[in-house]
Order: sequence, then structure tokens, then C-alpha cells
Amino acid sequence: MLRAYVRLALRTFRRRTGYTAVNVVGLTVGLVCCALVTVFVQHELSWDAHHDGADRIYRILSQYGNSEYSDIRFEGFSEGTDDAAEQRSLTRRLVEAIPTVEQAANYVILDDEQYVETEDGDRLASDRQLVTTTGGRFMELFTFERVAGAPLAEALRDPGSAILAETTAQRYYGPGENPIGQTMTVGASTVTVRSVIADPPSNSRLQFDLALHLKQSPYWAAHQYVRLSEGTDPASITPQVSAVMDEVDPSRRADDRLEGERLQALTDIYLAPRKNFDSGPHRDVTYLWVFAVIGGIILVVTTINYANLALALYAERRAEIGVRKALGGHRGQIGRQFMVEAVVLALGCVPLALVACAVVLPAFNGLMDTSIVASQVLQPTVLSVMVVLALLTGSVAGGYPAFVLARKKTVELFARRLSSGGRRGWSLRHGLIALQFGVLIGLGSLSWIAADQLRFMQDESLAYQTENVIRLPGASRDTVAYMQWRQRLLDAPSIAAVGMGPDPRPRIPTGTFALSGDSDRIYEGGQVRTVDVHWFDVMGIEHPVAEAMERDGPGAPQRTLINETAAALLDEVDPVGQRWIADPGGGNYATPPIEGFLPDLYFHSMRQELAPTAYRIHATPPWSTSILVRIEPGRLQAGMEHIRAVWGDLRPDRPFQASFMSNLVADLYEQEQRFTTLSGVLAGIAILLAALGLASLAAYLTRLRMKEIGIRKALGGSVAGIVALLNKEYVKLVGVAFVGGAPLAWWGASRWLQQFALQVDVSPLVFIGSGLVALIVAVGAVSLQAGRAARVDPATVLRSE
Repeated sequence: MLRAYVRLALRTFRRRTGYTAVNVVGLTVGLVCCALVTVFVQHELSWDAHHDGADRIYRILSQYGNSEYSDIRFEGFSEGTDDAAEQRSLTRRLVEAIPTVEQAANYVILDDEQYVETEDGDRLASDRQLVTTTGGRFMELFTFERVAGAPLAEALRDPGSAILAETTAQRYYGPGENPIGQTMTVGASTVTVRSVIADPPSNSRLQFDLALHLKQSPYWAAHQYVRLSEGTDPASITPQVSAVMDEVDPSRRADDRLEGERLQALTDIYLAPRKNFDSGPHRDVTYLWVFAVIGGIILVVTTINYANLALALYAERRAEIGVRKALGGHRGQIGRQFMVEAVVLALGCVPLALVACAVVLPAFNGLMDTSIVASQVLQPTVLSVMVVLALLTGSVAGGYPAFVLARKKTVELFARRLSSGGRRGWSLRHGLIALQFGVLIGLGSLSWIAADQLRFMQDESLAYQTENVIRLPGASRDTVAYMQWRQRLLDAPSIAAVGMGPDPRPRIPTGTFALSGDSDRIYEGGQVRTVDVHWFDVMGIEHPVAEAMERDGPGAPQRTLINETAAALLDEVDPVGQRWIADPGGGNYATPPIEGFLPDLYFHSMRQELAPTAYRIHATPPWSTSILVRIEPGRLQAGMEHIRAVWGDLRPDRPFQASFMSNLVADLYEQEQRFTTLSGVLAGIAILLAALGLASLAAYLTRLRMKEIGIRKALGGSVAGIVALLNKEYVKLVGVAFVGGAPLAWWGASRWLQQFALQVDVSPLVFIGSGLVALIVAVGAVSLQAGRAARVDPATVLRSE
């Protein structure tokens, strides 16, 4: 019996190729979107799960005031008194003092690019070096795949040892060459290659060119990790962890800002909010589920198309059903036949969707910054999801109208008109079309608002200029070097200004502060930024204090300005003339007297509230890590060539590094950019599918009304009048969809915008525009079919009558 059902289903598909093609395209696209969403969610939830015992590995976070820090400082680093033993002591004491801590290790990944020199004298660039002072314990805590050389824990046991990633080993020494035992110079350290590992998986936070075991880390702090024994509650040992940290670094006890520690699961870090001094990859879990919802929306649109076409087609097949019932076919047989048709068609789209996934994966990886391979689409979980969704879609879309008609009496099936809900009443078809366009209006509105917010954050709200501004990281460290850089850069007419000051960062730590006139009142969340007077020229900020300092020359005394957020917080007192005291009761770092105000300048993501900020202005800065350069308009190429030449003269020991300020700002909103692009692409796909489905539906329904159209033309009806008549009900449906979809879109947009400190105003024009797009799609799809039918000679239509 099943074979007969399938054979009849295939025969039906061949007879109705248009109906089949539309549904195959729609279902395939819907399944592709759902498959990509499933693979993407799996990929994102699997970050760092490849380590042995990953569910028992935790990162130590320290809470200072309202900020959590991912780096644990080394005692005595700022005073230059820390040594190798001190940098290893915390991990050693954690294992000794806490029985449930199986292993502990530290590491820091240095992002600054530097040269690696081989024994042959080759100098090659490396931009990610992992440095640990815990050696083999690091390799016992984390899991990597060894390709060549000694076992990893043994390979990294002694200081001066190095492990290369496989790609790096091939780049340094050539494919097929054995780097084991080779020595390299990395910065000021000489190391020996002991092992080679496979490149870390793409869903790992530990991405590096080479891992180094050094006696002493060149950085002021490190990430500290522990692995707990089975069944240990991390919260239960947190007080013990804090006690060990106090023992290792007694100065912590005197810090009033320190509120304690927290253990964060390794597998939770990627989808958790970014902590201070954490430069690793992160993804907002909200966007993860937004992508899943959008993929579901595409499938809903596909299902609606399928259901609408099925309703129209089955109405056309009423005579077939009537004959079968008259010849003895019962309701169950007819219902099963149509269910088999729907399921066969849906399941037939699964292989097509798999092929389409393989084709679009490279573009999807580029858009979402992932490295998903085609084989992941063939995982049992993904295949199961696709098959279940195909069965569900086919059953929902094709089953209901089939069983509705199967229950009709034979006489009713041979009636002149068969309606699914009354000629003038609200039918299932009307409800599905309204739902479809409500979804389109909502998705289009959200995409529009997201694009407006992204543009607002990247340009309109910054209060400083980014065009032609270049950041040179690590160019200089002290005043003498900075002044030399500044003089050399300004020698070229293509360079407009050179200064030192803050640049965009993902997250900026904050602390407590007070004013000298009222030091007992402590404020939370403040920060002090050090700038030189020329920074104002680079950033395009005009201020009389900066202009006065420039006129006074290099000997001008230091000044302090505060931002508008600080001024609003201090509105009960007059801050002008007072000193800003950072870390009162601790460091008591005081700025020169406050002399005025600056607009709010965002140098971090607007997901983080803008902190009350004091800008300490130097005529000649005491130090400088990054130099900011503004190039004259229209002279970008000449300016970059000059900057590169100066870098080659003053920093020949490091590869050239330069970043455009506009790119740094864009990087702050990388997730929002990807979300906006993806939602726009999917909204476009949804609109095309809706137009395709509606055009096909209109074609079927128009064919059923050909006699009516012929009579109207014979009585003098115009083509335009007939087209308007056939469009009338769809215009009403778009209106109903707007009434339902626009408020939901406004609610969703409002919820999404709440995560930003500054928000774009949501204009009603956004929803009106989305409604107009939906109306144009509906009218265009229907008019295409209606116009074709209205131009047919009425004699041809009525001859058969």
C-alpha cells in the first residue's frame, strides 16, 4: 500500500511541476537555514569542550568594586621586585593547600606582533605567543594533539622550552622539515623547540603560534586556571582560593576595593560577558538565540507557503477526491495518500539541502567568523534535526488541508465552489498569509533598527573623528622615544597631527574616585585617562584648555578635564578647581585641578556604561605605549608610506603594526555588524520566498476564477480594474499583518536596544517603511498573475462554458 501511495505521489509531482518546484525551493531554503543554525549553535556551545575534564576546569576571577578582572597580578611587578618563583607560587600553593584542586596553571597570550629569529638567521613574524611560567603543568591542565616531539607535559617542563603549532612549524622551517631541537630567539628570550602540536581547534580560546615556558613572564599578570576533582562545587572552595591568594600576595588584604574571587567554568567563558583584560574571543549568547529564531522564521515562511499552495491545489483536486470517494475510497485512505505526498516531497528536499549547505558554508563562515566544515552538517544531530523538521513541515503544511478535504462528503466535493472558510469570511488561507506578512514586517523592521543603531554607534555618537587616524601600538615606551617619533612623523607634509591618548578597546576597567574638597564621599566606576595636548588635534576635538597649553609649549603645566558623565554625577558640588583622587584610601592618585569639561567620548563598546572620566593632559607625556597619527585628507597613501619608513628606522626589531581608528571602532561592534548583516540577508530571503509563494498561490487562485474574470471583461471590465479587484483582499491582509507585526517588532527592538548605553530613536517611519515593502511585495506578486489573466481573451475563457 505504501508503495502505491509513493508511486501516486511521484506521478502527482510530475503533473504539477510548478507546484512541486515552488515547494522544493522553499523547503530546501528553509532546511538549509535550520541546518546552518543547528551547526552554528552546536559549534558555539562546544567552545573549549575538547580539553580533557573541561567541565572541571575553571578560571579565577577577582572582583574589584563593580568590575571583574580576568588577570591575576604578580606580586611586586609594578615595583620590579617579582621573580620567577613568585610568579609560580600561586599555582603551586593552590594545589598544595586545597585538596580538591587537582592541577593549576597560568598563561598569558601576547597579542603584540614581534619577530622570531631562527638559527639560520631568518626573521619571521609572530602575533600570538602564549607564555606560561608553570611549564608542564599547563600542558597537563589543557589538552592539545601532539604531532611530533616529546610528550607535551615533558616538552614544556623546563624554562626556555617551546612548542610550535603545526602551521607555524611549517612556516618557520618548511613543510616536512623537523624543527625539534632547533633554537629560536623570541624577543629577549632564546628557546628550544621540544614538540609540535596540531593547530588548536577553531572553537578554542587558546589560539597561539607558539607556547613558551619562561622563567619570568614579561606581562604584569596572567590568567590563572584550576582543575577540580570530580563532584567539587566551585563555590565551596572559593574562600580557600581567596585565602591562598592573600597568602601569596599579602598586599591584597589592604585593598579596600577587593571584594573576593569567583570561579568561572572554562566552557562558559566564550558566551559570558567579557571581563577586564580579556582579549580572547567572545559571543553574546543573545545573538546565538536570535540567529536560531531567524532560522525558525525562515522555516515558518516556508511552511506557510507550502500550506497555502496545498490549500489551493487540493481545492483544485476536489473532483479527484470525489471520484475516489464515490468508488469506495474511505477518509483514512485519502488522508494517508495526501500525507505521503507531503512527507515524500519534504524528505526529498533533505539531500538537496545538504548539498546547498556545502555550497553556502564558506560564505556563512566568512560572515559569522567560524570554521565549520561540511562534514559537521552530516553529524547525526544535524541530520536528525533536518529529517524531523522536514517531517514536521510536510505534516503541518500538507496534512491539515488534505484531511479537511478527505472529510468532505462526496456531494460537497462535486459542488461548484469549495471554500475553506466561507466566501466572505476569514479562512485558514487568509490567516496564514497575514501571519506570513506579519513576520516579514517584524523581521524587516528589526533589521532596519539594528542597522540604524550600528551606524549611530560607529559614527554619530563618538564625539571624535576617526577618518585617516592611525594607531601605532608598541611604538614607544618613554618620553624620549615618543618625542623622537613625533618629530620624525611630522617631518612629512602628509602628516597632520601626532599625539598620545586612549584608543578604542573592548572593555575599560574602572575604579573608585573622590574629589579633594570632599574626600570622604567615594564614587564608583571612575577612570583616569592620560593624554598629551596634541591628542586633541589628532581626534579633531577643540577645547580652550588644550589650545592654551599648546601656546605655552612643552613647559605648560598639566591640566585636567572631566567628561559630561562625571559632571552629571558631581552636580551637587562644583568640581572645577578640585583634584580628582583615584583609588582613595589606596593609591590616592591625584590629578591636577579640574579646569573644565569634555563631551562624552566612547572608547569602548556602548554595551558598557560610560564611566565618569578624568582626562589628565600633559604637554609632554611621561610615557607612551601607542602613538596616534592623523593623515592629511587625500594623502593617505603617502602618509602610510612615511609612517612605515619611520617605523623601519625606529623599531626595526618589531614588525610594522598599524590600525585605522575607524576599524578599531568597528571591531567593538563586530557582533552587531554580523547580526545586522545576517538578519538583512535572511530578511531578504524571507521576502523572496514570500513573493514566490504568493505569486504561485495567486496563479492557482486566479486560474480558479478565470470564468469570473472572463465575464467581467465581456461586460466591459478593464485590466486595471480586474487587477485591483484581485489585489483587494491581499491589501487588507497586509494591513492586518501590519497591525499585528509592527507592535511586536517595536517591543523586540526596545528590548534589544536596552543593552546599549546610548540608543537610536525608534522612528515610526521604520515600521511604515517595512509595511510598505510588504505591501509592494504582495501587490507585485499578485499583480503579475492577475495582469496575465486579465489580458486573456474572454471568448477563450468562456468557450468551454
